[in-house]
Amino acid sequence: MPVATQDALHALFHPRAVAVIGASDDTTKHGYIVLTNVRNTGFNGGLYGISRRLKEVEGIVCLPDLAAAPEPIDVAFLAIPAEAAVQAVRYCARAGLKAVIVGSAGYAESLDAGGVERQRELQRIASEEGIRIVGPNCNGIYNAHLPLSVGFNTSHAKRQAAGGISIFSHSGALFDAMAGRLAMLPPGLGAGLSLFASAGNEADLSVLDYLEYGIGHAPTRVIALLIDSLEDGARFRRLALAAHAAGKPVVALKIGGSEAGAAAAVAHSSRLAGDDAAYHALFAASGVATVKTLEGLMTAAALLDRYGRCPGALGALSTSGAGASLIADRCEALGVKLAVLTAETHAAIDTQKMFSRIGNPLDMGIFGGMRRSAEVPSLLMNDPGVSVGLALVHSMNPWQGDPYRAAMGRVREASKKPLLVVTPGGMPEAERQSYRARGIDVFTETDILLEGIGALLTAPPVCMPAVAEAPAPALPARPLSEPESLRLLAKFGVRTVPTILCDSAADAVAAATRLGYPVVLKGVVADVAHKSELGLVHVGLRNPDSVAAAYRDVGCPTVVVQPMIAGDLEVIAGVLRAEGVGLVLIAGLGGIFAEALRDVTTVPIPVSRPFLESRLGTGSLARVLASKRWKHPGAHEALIDLLMSLQEAAVALGDRLEAIDINPVILGAAGAIAVDALVVPRP
Repeated sequence: MPVATQDALHALFHPRAVAVIGASDDTTKHGYIVLTNVRNTGFNGGLYGISRRLKEVEGIVCLPDLAAAPEPIDVAFLAIPAEAAVQAVRYCARAGLKAVIVGSAGYAESLDAGGVERQRELQRIASEEGIRIVGPNCNGIYNAHLPLSVGFNTSHAKRQAAGGISIFSHSGALFDAMAGRLAMLPPGLGAGLSLFASAGNEADLSVLDYLEYGIGHAPTRVIALLIDSLEDGARFRRLALAAHAAGKPVVALKIGGSEAGAAAAVAHSSRLAGDDAAYHALFAASGVATVKTLEGLMTAAALLDRYGRCPGALGALSTSGAGASLIADRCEALGVKLAVLTAETHAAIDTQKMFSRIGNPLDMGIFGGMRRSAEVPSLLMNDPGVSVGLALVHSMNPWQGDPYRAAMGRVREASKKPLLVVTPGGMPEAERQSYRARGIDVFTETDILLEGIGALLTAPPVCMPAVAEAPAPALPARPLSEPESLRLLAKFGVRTVPTILCDSAADAVAAATRLGYPVVLKGVVADVAHKSELGLVHVGLRNPDSVAAAYRDVGCPTVVVQPMIAGDLEVIAGVLRAEGVGLVLIAGLGGIFAEALRDVTTVPIPVSRPFLESRLGTGSLARVLASKRWKHPGAHEALIDLLMSLQEAAVALGDRLEAIDINPVILGAAGAIAVDALVVPRP
């Protein structure tokens, strides 16, 4: 059995001794680079090169094999080709090592049968021999507190400043960019590295394993993730809750957001909300801050390390009207929430102005100079809705700048809230120092700083509600027909349109008479998910003759007849299985708008009703339902009821389910009624 994950990770980041298998005296080879990096960055434990040819490399002892080591070795870096590394892992396990770092490529990422099989063999060895594997196809790990650097990236050769930020990444090559960016941040932030791990192909240890270790690692205060994909969305949510409970914010940069894989999906829902939307829904429910750039990732991590979470909204001001407008525009583009000032704050600031109007962001130019309006920043920052402050400023002469900086310093001291300055044109070091002395950090890149501020404002995670798993019938190995899908969903409380299955024109006419005109007639054809495109749907049938004619036109023996449901809006609701995330729930404008607008709300399953309501409060659908022209307020609650029932169905079907479509759901005076459905079992 493998060594317990957390024990293995402790040995990985705090080894008694390290070996580099494939040690070399060629300065261009990984066997040289890794070996000397471990020594040169200050590791005080045992260090050995393993080489049958060499006796030493720059004074570092080389041994012919692990058995010759005079002390227990916990970790080895394998600086050898992929084929040789597979057997070397087994050799390391039998020598008593806890973990190995497989740096070579040539495994599943190569997409050839040999590489895939080599990775499977690594997994078998880990399981059979009880050793844990970092990688393969990775560049190593770093513990800035020990210190310990076992890797070949440029930044592995540097003594990184120790701090509170742990970085766990699917990319190893970007370590230099991330570590370098930390060093570029304002020194007042005190940003420094705690741990780094390059996950590579995750044949064994995963980003989630490193995340779990970081939560329990005392020197780590913030965890930054660079994610290609996850192995288990539910586990990620549990770990995010644990990180929040431990007071350790998590910030993530998700890469590889292509929707190409969704294009061929059978279900509308799988085409509408691809993996990128599903991941960001998972992060939102997990209270994990998200950014879009590498610079933003490090800035966010540093701000979270300095200030912790600051849920709320931004209060901003600028030394010019154009600057205030710019901040407003960029906040909207980046999703950073600006505070709505209270009436009291608005009135108090309004008494200070000379012209124009009050807003957030504030144009300080309307107050006639800081000597006259020194209290305005305090009034803004003391608003209860403001949790973080931002000032866009330029370099100033002392007669302008001194009163401004003094006022900003007073408000920073009094409010205890983060107050940050952005100066896109830069400023002299003396001015920067003046702000820094007052506890105010100065940045030069507006968007990157706003990404970091957005991370500070991230809402906390929501608990995963317990959802009772109702018994669910077995699913066939094919997509369910419309009547089968509607019957199944109705068992979970989804309100569905009355549906009668008919095998002849006479049966269809009788069904229409029983239901009452007008009716809809639809052909039922196996493995046809989207009927309208094939002429299988006839609507607005108002008499027996039109029903009989529609039956002939669809050209298939089995049809369903349904009453025409009156309503004012068509909505799509559904469930999809997102790779790495799991089942997610979607809702948005439906009918012909569903794929044309691709504007859907996505939430991971399960979620609570209040969280679902809050997430549904954004997007086009929410704007329609909140508009004054919408006359059916009860339909919104009915839609939430339907979505919660849909979630119950998804939880019950679990691993057997690939997707569910309800398109459309008709909203109107009668509430929310599903009139067409498709349930797709998991292949």
